[in-house]
Amino acid sequence: MAVACSIARVKRELFADVPIAECFNQGVRDHALKWRERLLPPLVTLKLFMLQVLHGNTSIAHLRRLSGIGFAPASYCEARARLPLAVLTSLLTSLVEWARQTSAVTAGSATSLAQRIFIVDCSNFSMSDSAELRKHFHLPQGTKKGIGYPLATVMGLLDAASGLFVQMICTPLFLHDMSMVSQVHDALKIGDILLGDRAYCSYAHFALLNAQGVFACFRLHQMRQEQNGHGMMRWQRPRQIPKWMSRAQFLALPEWLDVRLASYTVIQKGFRSRRVTIATTLLDEREWPDSKLAELYQQRWQIEGCFNHLKTTMKMNVLKCKSVEGVMKELAVYLIVYNLVRLAMLRAAQQQAVSVGRISFIDALRWLACRMLGLSGVNRLWINPRRIDRWEPRVIRRRIKPYDLLTRPRAELKKAVESGVNC
Repeated sequence: MAVACSIARVKRELFADVPIAECFNQGVRDHALKWRERLLPPLVTLKLFMLQVLHGNTSIAHLRRLSGIGFAPASYCEARARLPLAVLTSLLTSLVEWARQTSAVTAGSATSLAQRIFIVDCSNFSMSDSAELRKHFHLPQGTKKGIGYPLATVMGLLDAASGLFVQMICTPLFLHDMSMVSQVHDALKIGDILLGDRAYCSYAHFALLNAQGVFACFRLHQMRQEQNGHGMMRWQRPRQIPKWMSRAQFLALPEWLDVRLASYTVIQKGFRSRRVTIATTLLDEREWPDSKLAELYQQRWQIEGCFNHLKTTMKMNVLKCKSVEGVMKELAVYLIVYNLVRLAMLRAAQQQAVSVGRISFIDALRWLACRMLGLSGVNRLWINPRRIDRWEPRVIRRRIKPYDLLTRPRAELKKAVESGVNC
């Protein structure tokens, strides 16, 4: 009886008008997937997975206590492995559509423009040291087996208006940003604006976006610093084919492209850059004066805070699954939970009549965790005070314990200690 009540509590919807269970079950049916009647069916497993992520990717032993369901850890791992990645991805897409439909997007939106604005950037995360993950994602350069951990690169595409991740691509560590960025172009439509740092500022990328009817706004690449300034420029197609493009794709690009440059000065403390030059295909100076372009590009920093919430607040910096498919599913559930938190923030911003940027992310995260446990929580989310000129130096105060770094495999080091060798 207690287990049945716990399962019913876990199955409860987080939002009255966001039918996660219905969407997920429909995805399971569409993929013709069948499960036997058991303690951990697909929906319960998904909700437990989300509850685990909401509590900082906590241990399975802790998850049993949180949920009140007495499952065996091995059974839970097997149930997670049976979750189809395609269904998780479709649920992520549905969350983005629900966020677009809600009127909360207009409350404190990042922009009042009719055009959709997206931000692209990359980050990385660590994972378990299994043979499969080492082979697929690789160890950092100069790291020996048994010392470091595999690292992966993730490229995120963020909707600037809602703060939700529309798409995220996970690849091995040693791939350049440009080799992945074309994979997120499918999520863009004619008239959209894509923001990014100087890694995405290349002729080929500008030409691909231009052909798709998407406007680009990137920081000028350091190899073009001699072009610093204002006004229109005509870029010629380079002679060398980028490594991430085929010869046929490269030859299909136009021979020249008009690009506009705009510069602005950063006066806020805490920023390393003092002079920023933007390259963009927003060519109409009356509609897009330099001051408006500067305001547009400054929205790019929003994605840095979003990655920080994922990796620091939600502890996505280290994933726990030991297979490639498991890591992909873990990443997908992280994005589902993150987008649910952002959806809660959007609705709170609308109800409390403030900008969504002032709603506390961690308070929304805790509210969602209470809802997952069947608790109502406090309906009003915490509103952060205005911190326009706040900045902090990039230093830490609490001292790290003076342990030596592991420089050889642990088994080898233990043998050396046992034999009395000074390590």
